[in-house]
Amino acid sequence: MPHSKSHCPIKEDDIGQMSEHRSDYLQHLKGKCVALTFEDEKVKVEAVDGWTLHIYNACTLSGDVRARSVGRSLLRLELLDFLFDDLGMTIIFSGDTYVTVDLTEGGYSGPEAMQLNGPDGTIVVWS
Repeated sequence: MPHSKSHCPIKEDDIGQMSEHRSDYLQHLKGKCVALTFEDEKVKVEAVDGWTLHIYNACTLSGDVRARSVGRSLLRLELLDFLFDDLGMTIIFSGDTYVTVDLTEGGYSGPEAMQLNGPDGTIVVWS
């Protein structure tokens, strides 16, 4: 049986609504131990069950370090929660670690803001 795919682009003026319907997809990562990887101008959050969030927009790590400036690194943490506001998203991890994603036009670096891939073929795109 073929896997179903969901492609859900978000326009810039939809950021305020993102917390209402996109957070449902992100729940697949909540409460799981994930690998947080910084490499090749992107951030990746990957769970062992196949759910992976690719972040292409500008990010900060723990609020004061630009994620792009930490070089290639890998952290293994528990993903605790996602918080949204009109400017972006904050991912809260264990160990007082968090990543803040700039979802404004100024933070955009393409090809999309973020992309969530699921083990069942689900694809959710924030653009």
